[in-house]
This record gives sequence, C-alpha cells and structure tokens, in this order.
Amino acid sequence: MEKNTTKDSGIRSVQRALNILQCFDWDNKELTFSEIVDKISLPKSTTSRILSTLENEGFLIRDPDTMKYKLGHSIYLLGIVAKESLDIRSISLPFMEKMTKLTNETSNLYLLENYDRVCIAQVPSPMPIKQTVQVGERFPIWAGATGRSILAFLDESVWDEMIKELKQFTDKTVVDPDEFINDLREIRRKGYSVSMGEKFVEIGCVAAPIFNANRVIGCISISGPVYRFPKDTTSYTNLVTEAAQSISHKLGYRIKRSAFLE
Repeated sequence: MEKNTTKDSGIRSVQRALNILQCFDWDNKELTFSEIVDKISLPKSTTSRILSTLENEGFLIRDPDTMKYKLGHSIYLLGIVAKESLDIRSISLPFMEKMTKLTNETSNLYLLENYDRVCIAQVPSPMPIKQTVQVGERFPIWAGATGRSILAFLDESVWDEMIKELKQFTDKTVVDPDEFINDLREIRRKGYSVSMGEKFVEIGCVAAPIFNANRVIGCISISGPVYRFPKDTTSYTNLVTEAAQSISHKLGYRIKRSAFLE
C-alpha cells in the first residue's frame, strides 16, 4: 500500500511540473512566482519546491533582476529534437485516412511554397470516379478552396498581389477583386474554404489551413465530384477543420480565437 502511495505521489509531482511548464506560451514568455501560483492553483510551498527543481534541471531560468521565470535551455534542446522528428506527412496521414474513410472522397495535404501550394500527400477515394492530383504538383494559392484557405491567413498585402493574378477557369471562378477580398475575409472568419466548380467544373472541395508554431504553412482538404458532394457541406467542413486544428496543435500551434474568428 505504501509503495502505491509513493508511486501516486511521484506521478502527481510530475503532472504538477508539467502543468507549470504549460503555463508558458507565446503570450506568457515570462511569469512571476505569483502568476504561476494563480495559474496552477497550488499552494505556494508546493509551487516553490517544483520551480526549484525545474530551475536546477535547466527547464526554467529565473531572471535575477526581475525574478521572473522563463523556459530554460533543457526545454530548448528538447524542442530542437522534437522539431527534427516531426514529419507533417506522418502526422497528417491518419487524419486524411479517416476523412477519406468517412466521405469516400480524396484527401490531400498541401504545403505553402512561395505563392503556390504543393501537394505533398494524398489518400485517394476508393470510388471508380474520383478527383486526384499528382503528389508534387503545384497550384497558385489564389485559386480554389485549398489555395484560398492558405491565402486567407497570409498578410493582406499578399491578397493585393494575388488580385493581379486572377483569371477565369470556369464561370464560377472568383475574379472580381472586391468579391475575392470579401471571400478571403469570410474564410479567415470561418476557418475554412469551400469551392464548387471554380477550377474544374465537375470538382468540389473543402479545405482548412494548417499552422506551425508561428504561421500558416499549408492546408488539408477533401475533394471529389460535385454531384457526390452534399448540398450542406457542414459535415465535410467539420472534418477538415478538426483535422487541420489537430495537426496544427501537433506542430506546435496553440489556437487563439482570433486566429480563426476575427
């Protein structure tokens, strides 16, 4: 019984230490002792002991002038190792396989490269009639749901540049500058993009952006023949947004409400 109690106490201490480390983020790079206590709701004595251990092990650094804590070199080294081991394809593939299984449509993963989107992975539809692209194929980011789901989260100065590139593919292609900008603002507000027959008449697509710790880096999408797409695409947009947010989280992104809803 005593052994189990000791084990539980050790697990609890580890959990508390992790909770303290998770207090730090992009908006809270430095924290005072009191701020940490408020965030984790532990007694000051317990918090002090854990902070001392984390500081001794290099996971936290305390500024001698301000007495504020910040993440230390041990966290930095672990971050480098984690970054090197992260592979967006392997992270995204289970989500893509799930989307294709649930919809019977093709799932694609695109990365932003300059002002293009490049397909780097695909799970094709099992249906005989399907929409597919070649892995490695690139497309402009102003065209279609996949491109605009990325473009909407870039600086608005890029939007102005892309207006110069607009051209008609089908009668549903958005080429009016005002409509184009309004569409990007709506995508940024909702967090996803939908297109039906904009680049190819028979193809429908829904897409949502993927972020790393700092910025938008690509998107994930579901695409297929328009006649097979539901008139209400809510189930599809829920799938892609949930997948994109999960992938982004695994890549270090911590969502702020304003990132998807302005």
